[in-house]
Amino acid sequence: MPFLLAFPCNASPRLRGLQICQLGVVSLTTVLTFLAAVIPSKHKAFTFSLLYGLILTSITTSILINKEQKAATRGILTKDKYVKYQFWKVAGGFVMYFIGFIAFVASPGGNEKLSRNENGLVINGVKVNTLQSTILWLNTFNWIFMWASLFYSCCMTKLETGPIRLEGEEANISLGRDDTTNDEAYARRLQAQDPNWQA
Repeated sequence: MPFLLAFPCNASPRLRGLQICQLGVVSLTTVLTFLAAVIPSKHKAFTFSLLYGLILTSITTSILINKEQKAATRGILTKDKYVKYQFWKVAGGFVMYFIGFIAFVASPGGNEKLSRNENGLVINGVKVNTLQSTILWLNTFNWIFMWASLFYSCCMTKLETGPIRLEGEEANISLGRDDTTNDEAYARRLQAQDPNWQA
């Protein structure tokens, strides 16, 4: 069973989409880490300080996605288990980014400043270049996908026992009754069942 490729083909498109997005962040983190290592730069330590949070969360995210994919393949991925995995992704993200922040603070900065007519961003005395800007955007999307996955897991249709129904089990925010029946059809059914109702 290939690592990180074990999610069933009949999985919910939303579920698969979120995992693909999270694995995309992991893949891009690997690429950006390689580029940061090979591209000459006088602020290489600063560039890596922006990557620490991504690198650490990529490790925890990969491990947890692998666990939920294996559980789904074995038919034991319940809603509660899936919510737990998403919670640990977010909690792990906070811990790993805190460690990354400490490494960022400890990294040497610079004394660069923007000229009067120059546009851009300066962080810790370093003018942010294209690679560093891409890393910052990827950090943002990393958090968006982690929170989106957690919110999706919370609004997913509740199954008290058994595995998540991967065939058609989608996010379903409803107020009760039959999940497949709208309010108008429900009212018509109640009228039809009432012996005192006349058309």
